[in-house]
Amino acid sequence: MKQRGKFRLFGHPVHPVITHFPMSLLPVSLLGDLLRVWIEASFWWSFSFYTLAIGLIMSIPALITGMMDFMSIPQKGAAERVAISHMTIMMTAIILYTASFFIRFGVETPSGWRLISSVSLSILGLIFLLIGGWLGGQLVYRYAAGSEPIIEKQNSGKSSL
Repeated sequence: MKQRGKFRLFGHPVHPVITHFPMSLLPVSLLGDLLRVWIEASFWWSFSFYTLAIGLIMSIPALITGMMDFMSIPQKGAAERVAISHMTIMMTAIILYTASFFIRFGVETPSGWRLISSVSLSILGLIFLLIGGWLGGQLVYRYAAGSEPIIEKQNSGKSSL
């Protein structure tokens, strides 16, 4: 029988809900970066900076609830290996986005090495974010992490939903 995640609200696991914020805001910050480079309007750099900041802040509750769910995954199995990979890759993505945030920190729109570095780190962060998100999907859809156990009827051979 599969175990359910530890942190639930109204019967639903919280981690998958919270992850939508950093999973959307962090890539949108890269879109703002690219628009800033293409259009050269400082608004897009500010937009990018604040979406990145909010995405990083929202990654903290995602990390906490993810760790709580990780504790409920059966040890020494395939789900645990995928969960460790997911966690490692997602933390790498957050580190890359955090480095991008600190390079761009300040009032002025960066140029030169700061611009290239911050955008490059965001692109690398996006690659890791996509891979980690795919692994998170594997945990939910393949290993049913965080879902309710399915109870099979003994006599009829049919499972109840």
